[in-house]
Amino acid sequence: MPNQPANQPRPPVSAKMRKRKRQRAEQAGRLAEWKIRWLLWCKGYRLIHRRWRCVAGEIDLILRRRNLLVFAEVKYRQHGVTDGIITSHQQQRISKAAAFFLAKNQRFTTFDCRFDFIAIEPGSRFGFGKITHIHNAW
Repeated sequence: MPNQPANQPRPPVSAKMRKRKRQRAEQAGRLAEWKIRWLLWCKGYRLIHRRWRCVAGEIDLILRRRNLLVFAEVKYRQHGVTDGIITSHQQQRISKAAAFFLAKNQRFTTFDCRFDFIAIEPGSRFGFGKITHIHNAW
């Protein structure tokens, strides 16, 4: 509520509203992931796995470009703040998941590996908005 005094409690948010908000965020994230996959496909990357999960964690996108394997973390941000989005704990979790992936998929062990961070901001209804792609993010 705009201009609400600090000492007044906020009205309770129902579980249904929280669920809807989570669902909208999930849908926006999936759309952002799709846009990123399409953009990277145009740049010559080929999708190996999407949302690959193991005991160590989840990797949003695993891509291949020639002899390079890219483990990418994709974030959709409404307001474009990309600094400090991925904590060192998250980086370690994704790195461990990548090690699990390589252990299970021996054909990729000779490939060079890279960890990328890709952030996408909303644009026009069908547009891309601003995309920040950081190669070798960690």
